Amino acid sequence: MSVLDRFRLDGRTAILTGVGPGVGEHVAKAYAELGANVVISARSQDRLDRIAAEINAAAGGRALAVATDAGEKADLENLVRKAREAFGPIHIVFNNAAAGVVYAHDGGLWANTDEVWKTAMDVNVLGTWRLAELTAKDMEAHGNGVIISVQSCGGFTPVPPAVAYGVSKAALAFLTRSLAKALAPHTRVNALCVGSMSPDGLEAEIHKGLGLAERNAIKRFGAADEAVGAAILLASDASSYTTGSTIFVEGGRVGTIS
Repeated sequence: MSVLDRFRLDGRTAILTGVGPGVGEHVAKAYAELGANVVISARSQDRLDRIAAEINAAAGGRALAVATDAGEKADLENLVRKAREAFGPIHIVFNNAAAGVVYAHDGGLWANTDEVWKTAMDVNVLGTWRLAELTAKDMEAHGNGVIISVQSCGGFTPVPPAVAYGVSKAALAFLTRSLAKALAPHTRVNALCVGSMSPDGLEAEIHKGLGLAERNAIKRFGAADEAVGAAILLASDASSYTTGSTIFVEGGRVGTIS
């Protein structure tokens, strides 16, 4: 086997949540290009249909779009059921759905209402837990399971006023380590921390004035496709001895805190 062959995903089935015109879309297309069957999910069916059509139009592309709210257990059960019906056992889960961010213009610290807290925990933590539970039997049976959760700098460094979001992402970090211990050796569980990233690498209007790029060592926003290499590594046999870890693709914000 060549070095590059270790990055192939031929015949494996990947479920991805939170697939939109950013990290999720780029990762879904990369997994499909490397031979995986991809089952993409988000709340917007129109957006999913566009991405799935583009994947299926490519040579060898195999994609299924399933509208899903990652904070709803019944939706996740439906997602896994449809994935199995289309492609068989699940090998990879890429948890990209996220919720619970509040900004100063939303009302500041106390905009973290009970509903915001509930949504943040349901999507960012329970969604990951539920998909792990729903796919565990598949992964134990074939012995080559992978769970990847997209982390945020807010889970490692406070970014007020997004307290509910940050706490939920901090909980996700410990959930990642806990699942890695509990599901080994048949399933590897890791996290991919992205930060200050947009589809095209440009600062979005909603982020202006927050100085996010200036907190990074690289001093710029990242483009969503810059997370693809790490996502491939964690999903593939190239990281077969890696579990309970986090790969940071955030311009050095967390790694260079002083």
